[in-house]
Amino acid sequence: MKNTNKTFVLVAIAAVLTISCQREFMQPETTIMTEKSPGILPGTGLEINGPKVTNGYLAFEDLKSFGKTMESLQKDGMTLSTWEKQFKGYQSLRAIQELAKESEETISGASWNTADIPDPFFRTVLSNTGRIQIADTLYQFEPGKESGIAYAIPKASIAQVVTGTIKPSAVKGVVIHHTTMTLLPFPRWADDPIRIDDPSSWNLCQFPGSFMMPWWGQKGGSIYHDDNGVELPKDNGRRIRIDYHRWRVGYIFYSSIGIRVKIYKDTRFGGWLSNIKMDKVFMEGCTKGQIITPGLGPLSFHENATVSATNTNELEKTLKWSAAPMHTEVIPEHFNFHFKAYFRTRPIERYIKE
Repeated sequence: MKNTNKTFVLVAIAAVLTISCQREFMQPETTIMTEKSPGILPGTGLEINGPKVTNGYLAFEDLKSFGKTMESLQKDGMTLSTWEKQFKGYQSLRAIQELAKESEETISGASWNTADIPDPFFRTVLSNTGRIQIADTLYQFEPGKESGIAYAIPKASIAQVVTGTIKPSAVKGVVIHHTTMTLLPFPRWADDPIRIDDPSSWNLCQFPGSFMMPWWGQKGGSIYHDDNGVELPKDNGRRIRIDYHRWRVGYIFYSSIGIRVKIYKDTRFGGWLSNIKMDKVFMEGCTKGQIITPGLGPLSFHENATVSATNTNELEKTLKWSAAPMHTEVIPEHFNFHFKAYFRTRPIERYIKE
């Protein structure tokens, strides 16, 4: 794709972002908050000006505080569950989904699927009721693969929503955001177009000549057989599958891209649940692209990461994220992904170059 075409596409996307998300106007920051380190209160592990628990959800003083929290969460070695335990009376969407992994029954709040919120760090700061407050606005997120919605509730009506006196959609002055990109035909859950069958030719950050078409959601597939074409071993007679995905998602003031490998079991009563573990899993990803925020020029990025784990049901990694007071999007132009997993010694591997 020529540079002129690339610029045209980015400008068009920025225009769509501006009109596809109705919202209150906020003055843009001069930078997107992704690099600075947060301050820590000595002896406590708690962030200075960090979030406070209000009515069971996290309330941030402003977007800067939110950005600093996301920076601290996404540092290597951070344990999300340990971080969350600092906040008495708070349970995240991530935590309720972790509980659901151990059960074949439906748990309240676990109806949210990671298809709705694939980013593990955003799931950590979002309450099990889908709420988060930044400054004077409460955001109420509701699930849905095709048309997820977030309500921006002004301060004057927060108490009514929290007590259930009024539904978010009926609040006077509420701003409704569609958390899916419904104005353009971005593909969803599509198989990746290119796979590398010869490992010797693989170069993680060597990209194809043409740019990716913009997309929103998750791209990947489900695997039921090992590399020899043999069905994965059953567990108590129940089928097993391994999912692999790259995601690109945006939630008004936060956007990210990342990679994930996850194992599922076809349970008797609960459907496909991630309550079984892989022996080990390794994955690596490399991506480059642009961060688009209305009112700011495009910012280029180039990121790569390698992660691994043993005895786990899920491995995921956010490769790039941005936070800004106006709607922000991380848009990859290239996105390579490779993973190898073992389930009861059976190898499952994929190379994707795009």
